[in-house]
Amino acid sequence: MPQVDVSWNTAKKTGTAIRKLNGGNLAPFIANENAGWNIRKSFKELNLAFARLHDAPLSNPGCRLVDISHIFPLPHLDENDCRNYDFSYTDDYIRNCIVDSDTPIFYRLGESIDHSVRKYKIDPPADVDKWINVCSNIIRHYTEGLWNGFNFNIEYWEIWNEPDAKDFKMWRGSLEQFNAFYVKVATELKARFPHLKFGGPAHTNFKDLNVDFVKYCAACNAPMDFYSYHCYSPDPYGWIQETPALVRKLLDENGYTDTEIHLNEWHYFPAEWARLRNDPFYKDHMYNNEMKGLDSAAFLTTVMALWQDTPLDYGAYYTCVGSGWGCYKTGGNAKTPSWYGLKAFGEIVRYPVRLEAASSLKEVTVLAGENENGGKALLLSAFKTKALDVEIQCDIPVSAENCKVLLLDNDHLLSPVEEVTFEDNKIKFSFNAHSACALIKICR
Repeated sequence: MPQVDVSWNTAKKTGTAIRKLNGGNLAPFIANENAGWNIRKSFKELNLAFARLHDAPLSNPGCRLVDISHIFPLPHLDENDCRNYDFSYTDDYIRNCIVDSDTPIFYRLGESIDHSVRKYKIDPPADVDKWINVCSNIIRHYTEGLWNGFNFNIEYWEIWNEPDAKDFKMWRGSLEQFNAFYVKVATELKARFPHLKFGGPAHTNFKDLNVDFVKYCAACNAPMDFYSYHCYSPDPYGWIQETPALVRKLLDENGYTDTEIHLNEWHYFPAEWARLRNDPFYKDHMYNNEMKGLDSAAFLTTVMALWQDTPLDYGAYYTCVGSGWGCYKTGGNAKTPSWYGLKAFGEIVRYPVRLEAASSLKEVTVLAGENENGGKALLLSAFKTKALDVEIQCDIPVSAENCKVLLLDNDHLLSPVEEVTFEDNKIKFSFNAHSACALIKICR
């Protein structure tokens, strides 16, 4: 078999930290828990940076969650009367995440995507001032205890999602209307809650309209604590890695030098959008195999490892929960290879002091770190390499007594490799799969 050679200098620190870029979308289900959908324990194991609350009603049938139209369903009523709000579902949903799963929340203010023919809730708010007041009361309910609420530390509040989506799935207005809407909402909310972070607008990609948005906001002197956008790609090395630097340049040129960059929807996407929407057999294959399989697992660990050398501040995988996009099998709590890939990255960020490591193959990405107790770990991501022999040259003695090799491939679910050779400071093992991930840990 072909071989990849990896060098790992456990004594040489790079001077940088392994950043926790492993955010996700959606929190553990509150629907159908008695039907095998209780994932709070395994969700906590992922050690995510945060959970972004967008599209929550889609994965919790019958539950009125998160969206402004669900919490404040009758917009003609008094927004300062607590009786006109329904926080019950969202209270439980957020508790599921923050309390039971120990995962911070990133709250999207707006609406879930609407695939219906008529598009019911995505028109620009008729009364923007009232919409802002509703948002303020939601923020106060979850961060200041308003109306029998909570004092959760929810720092990030995103204004809308994908106003540029095709076929008006998210915003049935012009982009000029949206830009003005964002400016007004962000300016007022930041004035009311200067200690919190507001931003958006979660554009579908990075293109010319993003430039227009940023320039408009700069001309209006609008606050933007973070700028967010999305990217779905089959290539872990290309556009998904290039855009953070382009966004950083755009923000800096327009005076937003302290604005964070959030790529808060991304996923391995080898599919065709039209066929995914219209061909049920193709959709079933893509959702239950390609987009949750070993290629997807290696893709996501590769992406987050390479992001360490970009200006990106946060990423959020879409999704950790629900439907064909999630890392569980559709309709329950069974884990897929994507879950184990996210789990592997959730482990490497527990070793935040970055160490020097390099691979002889572009298709094999490595990321190594050290924890506060002096333990070492290396994450190896092999994306579409097929079978490989792996040889890791260390600068310290390694043996079965002080080194553990966990593998994710056709025969292992991030579990110990049976056949590992240790000789002359080298770790040798093999895998026989189209793509694979490995996590190597060295005890002190």
